[in-house]
Amino acid sequence: MKKLSKSLSLVVMTLLLVGLLASPGFSDIKFGVKGGLSLSNLTVKPEETAFPFDNKTGVVGGISLNLGLSRMFSVQPEILYVQKGSKASETVEGVELTGKYEIDYVEVPLLLNFSFAKPGSSFVPSVYAGPYAGFNARAKIKITGGGESYSQDFKDEIKDTEFGLTFGIGLGKKIGHGKIVLDVRYDVGLTNIAEGMAEGESVKNKTWLFMLGYCF
Repeated sequence: MKKLSKSLSLVVMTLLLVGLLASPGFSDIKFGVKGGLSLSNLTVKPEETAFPFDNKTGVVGGISLNLGLSRMFSVQPEILYVQKGSKASETVEGVELTGKYEIDYVEVPLLLNFSFAKPGSSFVPSVYAGPYAGFNARAKIKITGGGESYSQDFKDEIKDTEFGLTFGIGLGKKIGHGKIVLDVRYDVGLTNIAEGMAEGESVKNKTWLFMLGYCF
């Protein structure tokens, strides 16, 4: 059932993107590549007090399409690989142990982008927001301490799909027929990502993404 749900979600997203590309309402279509760093954490309910989670760094990268509706508005679907998760530390018998929860996703945002460049300027500021669907690709816990390390897969404990909202700002610099783009955004996970949680309990992602890319 989980695999079927994931496959249906991928089909729906693919059909949506194909429909967008085929629409005659788009005046301009641009392709982009981007990559950078993620700063992620987990929101746990009820709140974890014994071993509070800290931010974990990771990487993010992928491709995007910018589909122009007008000079100022565009729709921007993307496909990104995002490393999310969290980490926690504890001292046991004088040895500091650090546990990292590495939860990776193939993320598909669908953004509404508003650009407000001044005439004659080569800089293009923008703001954007929209929903995303994330498909779990990997989940592993790594524990290090005292010169030793241990890792274990826990993908079966993470749901295949999560949904959320993305909010961000960008700054582009026109170079020739393309532009370099600096992108800062915040992912807010709306769905519980953990399997087998009791009523009132949940684990949700929250992630900052810092990316640099080029739009052709």
